[in-house]
Amino acid sequence: MRKPFITGGLLAIFLLSFSWYQSSFQDSVRDLLQNCLAPIINQEQPLMKESATPPKTELQVEVDAIFDKIEKLIPNVSFIYFNQTTNGRNGKISIVKPKETYCVGDDFVVQVDMFDHVGNKKTYGGDFLRPRLFSSELRASVSGNVEDFKNGSYHVHFPLYWAGKANVNILLFYPSEGVAALWRSRHSSQGVIGFEGRYEKFGKVAVTKCAFRLTEEDGKEICEYKDPLYEEVFHCYKAPNFTCESLNEMRGYDRYASYLTPLEKQLFQRNPQQISPITVTQCNTTTKAPKPKCQPGMSSPLPSGYFYNNIWNPDYCNMTIYTTADNFTNCLKGKKLFLIGDSTLRQFIMHFTEGIQIVKYFRYHHQGWAGWSLTLEAMNMEKDIYVSYKRHGFPLEHGDFYYFKEDLYTSRQIDQRAGGKDTIFVITMGQHFRQFPLKVFIQRAVNIRRALERLFLRSPDTKVIIKTENTRELFAPVERQGDFHGYTQYLVLKEVFQGINVGFVDAWDMTVASATASVHPPSFTFANIMSLTFTFAC
Repeated sequence: MRKPFITGGLLAIFLLSFSWYQSSFQDSVRDLLQNCLAPIINQEQPLMKESATPPKTELQVEVDAIFDKIEKLIPNVSFIYFNQTTNGRNGKISIVKPKETYCVGDDFVVQVDMFDHVGNKKTYGGDFLRPRLFSSELRASVSGNVEDFKNGSYHVHFPLYWAGKANVNILLFYPSEGVAALWRSRHSSQGVIGFEGRYEKFGKVAVTKCAFRLTEEDGKEICEYKDPLYEEVFHCYKAPNFTCESLNEMRGYDRYASYLTPLEKQLFQRNPQQISPITVTQCNTTTKAPKPKCQPGMSSPLPSGYFYNNIWNPDYCNMTIYTTADNFTNCLKGKKLFLIGDSTLRQFIMHFTEGIQIVKYFRYHHQGWAGWSLTLEAMNMEKDIYVSYKRHGFPLEHGDFYYFKEDLYTSRQIDQRAGGKDTIFVITMGQHFRQFPLKVFIQRAVNIRRALERLFLRSPDTKVIIKTENTRELFAPVERQGDFHGYTQYLVLKEVFQGINVGFVDAWDMTVASATASVHPPSFTFANIMSLTFTFAC
């Protein structure tokens, strides 16, 4: 009886041992084959490496090219001591080739030489200047075109448009060291304001952080909200027990973040320089050829025009003056007007409803800026006029939670419309992008252009007007809302929308010329922006 037992035990030990060694043997063979075949696999499938960087899309290549073009304009300077930076009070301005008589039509040139705080001549350029030529008596003004010699000296070119006295004002808006610091600050993070998203499900609410990009944190899932056609994306931390689809509202908030050093924060003091007024006369009585009516597709020079008697005169075309309710009614009769952008276009629909009252709001019972985040619609049933205002979509700097589900990117709003001869689009953006890296703005602008190209293929007689952003308050927070960020975005719009059949309303140039220091321009500046817009539209 003992022999079968011993035999069975030995058999069990043998099988266990064979299983153990078979596993080790298989592992050895597997390692050997992998080592031998690895070079062959790598040669045949080189793209399978996890570390390989995915190729850039066509959109990303275009965005990078425009960004590089703008970045070349930014001074690459640094400083150790505050006294080494540009001091506007020490600046000197003089007239290039002064004359006893200046004539209308001349190019009047002023030289600006910049010095530091201890009186040393600057040896590099990049200072952000804001020049104006103006006459308070004639209510006339024009901006200047700055030529930077990269050695601390500048020429500012003013076309002389009117006869009479003219005063020169050169404002050092930011020194070159401040420009370089702001550029670095803008691209040091994903933005100086933050966002919160509110999730709602079955009466329950949860709030989480949102941003263009989020870092992975332990125990937190990330919801991605991506529009694959336009490659636009933002993210939110997923609220526990909520689905990503239950994100309902959004708000922006000030992070009180700064990427400037304490020394750099001292740079943003504005110092104007002036010279004695000059007198301009009408030397030449030759009649100029009449200018054509402003039409979409025209290029906009710099300066793009001038104010005289508080009326904007484009340099390259004739603008129709819209002042009365009848003027706008005749323009918009039988048309659909889509205003897409920020509050500077909301100002348009407020003028139509609360100002000249040519349309009435539909299902909106407030006045002024109440309910800023709401989509607005207004109509005139008798004259068959329809006006709508919609936001341009994320990001929006708005401190209260607002329903954002209806916020579509401008490009998608364009793609959803058929267009046609009775359809007008007025589009703007900029103020809500100043807080983020410039590539965010460039990509949005390129996507809008592509959507317009598709629109013109299916409806070539649609009228489209691009309005640049306005200058804003002089002492707005420089990292969040400063005008240098607005200026780089203005350059982007001029680059992106050249050569396409749109009306280009250079509101930046108009607000610089009129010295407007308000994001929502008052009185005659706003009236002229409206007139130029609807000259293109009608």
